[in-house]
This record gives sequence, structure tokens and C-alpha cells, in this order.
Amino acid sequence: MKQSQVKIGKVSDYLYALMTQTKAKKFRAGFTKKNGEYRIGKFDLLNRSTWKQTDGSMYQRKGKKRTTKADEYILAHDLDKKAPRNISVARLKWFSVGKKVYKINRLELNDTITIVMFEKVKFNHLKLLMKKGTINE
Repeated sequence: MKQSQVKIGKVSDYLYALMTQTKAKKFRAGFTKKNGEYRIGKFDLLNRSTWKQTDGSMYQRKGKKRTTKADEYILAHDLDKKAPRNISVARLKWFSVGKKVYKINRLELNDTITIVMFEKVKFNHLKLLMKKGTINE
């Protein structure tokens, strides 16, 4: 039997706290997109109003409000594709900040209660997570 700490609250708040508790500004994440495709990438949490796109042109945010709920999505800037991304908290499989790698396991009991476990895994499992998204031990 394994004992774990239990925290009651929003998963997105706990995720944000884990991502910002180190001095590392960038993080890697693996998640499933809406179409079922597995995606990994390098991200940061800076809220940019302008950024340089991959074709070299500058893009300026239009000043509109956020259209997604902060409890359900992490608004991150993709450092590879140089554009903002909404990462679904429900479909996030793992993330790493600095040398810490967390694997996320979910158990949905009903519409209002979801149990989420943040399992700390060894850093050398990062290559496996980037390929498949799972660790078979």
C-alpha cells in the first residue's frame, strides 16, 4: 500500500504551483490533442502580447479576452512552433520542469469528483515519455 498526500482544490492551481516552484522558466509536456494525436513540446508560461512567428513576421495579440476556462486549460507559449497553446488539464499525460518529471494518472468518479495523482518519476524516464507517453516497468 502506498501513502500519498491528499490536496483538495483545483488541479490547474496545483499544476501551476508545481510548474513555477523552481527557477526554471521552461517546461516540457506530453498531452493528447482533441483529435486523439499524442503531442509533446517545450513551453513556457509567459503571457506574451507580441511574438515572432516561424516565418519571421511579428504577431500582435488582438486584445480580446481569453476564450477558454483557466480551470480546464493551461495557457502556454509553444517554444518550438512559436505560438500560444491551450493545453487541456484533463488530457495532460506528463510534464517536466527542470530535473523533475511528473506523470499524471486520473480517475474520474463522476462529473464533479476526479482523483488526480501526480507521480514523480525518474529523470531518465523522460525519453520514454517523449516517445510513447507511458512507462512500462
